[in-house]
Amino acid sequence: MQHLRDHFQSRERQDPVPSVDVSVARGAYENSDGIDRFRMFAEALPCIVWIADSNGSVKWCSRKFYSYTGLSADTQTTMDWSQYVHTDDQLSLAQDVARCLASGIELDSIARIRNASGIYRWFSVRASCFHDDTSMWHWFGTLTDIQERQVLLDANTHIVNALMKGYLSKPLPHLRDVTFDAHYRAANVMERLGGDWYEVFGLPDGRTAFSLGDVCGHGVEAAVKMRETKQAISAAACLGDPAPLAVLTKANDMLFLNNHRVSLATAIYGIVNSELKTITYASAGHHPPILARANGETVILPNHGFPLGVEEHMPPRIKTHDIDYESGSTMVLYTDGLIEFSHDLVDGENRLLAAASESVRVEPEHPATFIAERVLDGAQAKDDVAVLTLSFH
Repeated sequence: MQHLRDHFQSRERQDPVPSVDVSVARGAYENSDGIDRFRMFAEALPCIVWIADSNGSVKWCSRKFYSYTGLSADTQTTMDWSQYVHTDDQLSLAQDVARCLASGIELDSIARIRNASGIYRWFSVRASCFHDDTSMWHWFGTLTDIQERQVLLDANTHIVNALMKGYLSKPLPHLRDVTFDAHYRAANVMERLGGDWYEVFGLPDGRTAFSLGDVCGHGVEAAVKMRETKQAISAAACLGDPAPLAVLTKANDMLFLNNHRVSLATAIYGIVNSELKTITYASAGHHPPILARANGETVILPNHGFPLGVEEHMPPRIKTHDIDYESGSTMVLYTDGLIEFSHDLVDGENRLLAAASESVRVEPEHPATFIAERVLDGAQAKDDVAVLTLSFH
């Protein structure tokens, strides 16, 4: 959906941590004519600057570190860094360090560090590896106090958890021949709010319906618009004609009803008919679903449509599709964050097809999470990610 966002809406992404870019300090170090000149630069920065060898032994720290911890500069080469990091943060920080070493990317983490009074404060921990003239690598990093920001985030955590629990975590039904599974991850992992959704719900006639979609934007505003769009689809399905074309058209009408601040959204909505072993679905400009068959073959299913929230009167571009399903196959619905994280759509789609095929072969307990992890392969998605799978048996 990124191409639609670029056309309909422009948003700036903000750095989640207000800290000094480690590359600035490192550049000053590498380009400095002398160590004294570098130290003058480092001491003027609002953060703590540090250099350590490959074993973690500190070679140099700016004076702010000693003022914060109460240590003497004489202890720096024998200092064990881990004893000043909160025990609850040591594992995650160690994992981030290992990932940095394995991939060569800069370290970007957070941790609580103890001060001279024994009180822990949150710090942004950023560092990069570099080699000196002897070909030995070192750490060059910064520590930036983010206590106030982190406290504010923690204070809002229970509100966010309650909000997203109401949005996404309803128990998924288990049908006689269909098992649903879902995976969700917001782009802003600290706020955990986003514009993607999935939902599975019962219809008045006894059949089961599902929807998955993506509202343009991130954060609280997108989450609110997501709620409106998801509810519009389920209300249209339960209070009127549940046919996919009728539901998406009615949902679009409901979004524009007395609402002049409508957000662009893509969505896919469908119905499971267990008696006929068929899926009937329609798409409002969303990515096409994937069907991984029991023999390992994966296919991209037919897809047509036009996004919700663009035209008050929906253009006649949405088509209804019917597919037969067989035991051992899996249908995968997903949002664009899953396949556009590397800005290579073809590569993302190929990863998804391979992951869906592998999921059918190994039969994981949670196929939606399995597929998401295989596609992303440890990368951080820059957009919200939602995955909904229908496993047929």
